[in-house]
Amino acid sequence: MEANGNSLIVYDSKAGNRIVAFRAADGATYSYRGKRGRVLAMLVKRPGGVTQHDTYPWHTRLGGTIHALRQDGLSISTEIVGRYRHARYRLATPGCLLKQRSARESGQ
Repeated sequence: MEANGNSLIVYDSKAGNRIVAFRAADGATYSYRGKRGRVLAMLVKRPGGVTQHDTYPWHTRLGGTIHALRQDGLSISTEIVGRYRHARYRLATPGCLLKQRSARESGQ
């Protein structure tokens, strides 16, 4: 990882995966790749929240990922909604996603 002023430029050259980086208002930085990164990006971009339905079929255990993100210090609220009582998760930690450069821009 390379810190650059107000942004964090992250690229995992070994796996070729994009890493999602989030900086909370208190200055804490969280970075994830794979399913956790994708879920974090969805939580940031969707103020209406994320449900299991939003992540199907690429992620079938959303509750496990939410638990892991909470264990790392992110505040995520749970609202039980609907006739079948499913969970809607919303990111309660204020902050923003950090801009990343592509592999070509980072010289890898």
